[in-house]
Amino acid sequence: MERSNNVAVLIDAENVPATYAKQIFDEASNYGNIVVKRIFADWSKASVKGWKEEVNRNSMTAVQQFEVQPRKNTIDIALIIQALIILFEKDVDVFCIAAGDSDYTRLVRELRERNKTVIGLGARNVNQSFVNAFNEFIYLDAGENEEARPPKKRGRGKAKAQAQPAAENKPAEADPIDNKRKSDLFNIIDRLIDNNGKAYYAQISVEMKQKYSDFVPKNFGCNSFKKLMEKLLPLLKRYAIGTEADGTTMFLVRSKKQ
Repeated sequence: MERSNNVAVLIDAENVPATYAKQIFDEASNYGNIVVKRIFADWSKASVKGWKEEVNRNSMTAVQQFEVQPRKNTIDIALIIQALIILFEKDVDVFCIAAGDSDYTRLVRELRERNKTVIGLGARNVNQSFVNAFNEFIYLDAGENEEARPPKKRGRGKAKAQAQPAAENKPAEADPIDNKRKSDLFNIIDRLIDNNGKAYYAQISVEMKQKYSDFVPKNFGCNSFKKLMEKLLPLLKRYAIGTEADGTTMFLVRSKKQ
């Protein structure tokens, strides 16, 4: 029987809202068995009051760190020290760090250099260099999974609603990634096709995530890489989609219609 990964969850309560507690632990559990749960704050502050109930609900160990001087990184230092203690004293394979502070970038690098998988969780306004330090970065404000939303009730207005063009209903669907990512995506696909004749979805996923740690389906409102590629189809007109004989392994080739 294959051993499950041991996971440590470390939360900076002063820059991650308590409303994301469930999402943090749901995501962390996807990587293995959560054996360490630490949350850091100056618990005398009113701004972290919402976390107190979540500490009990999720059986976390709350670490108190008084702010000695305003605007000093006392919480960051406490979390970093605890992460290093866990690194050297506990059998942990995956670190999930919920924070929005680029001061943790060096910590992430150190953990990865020691062959640990490091998952980041935070808001979309975090620094991109911080995001790319992680193996994967999941946006906590990306919980609005379009595929998980209940379908809208259809009544008398059914025909009218169906007649509306798709672009009017989903204005952001046409171009969900920026030009730099689009260019890198094309380069990866073209190189894979040149080398192997096919660009398999699994290979595209791995190589894009090596460049952009947040190139994760759930960050685009998708529950699989296949769904993400479907969402990117308007950008991929130069390619044709193929499926292997197993019916599940998908790939791209250059379209003959170019």
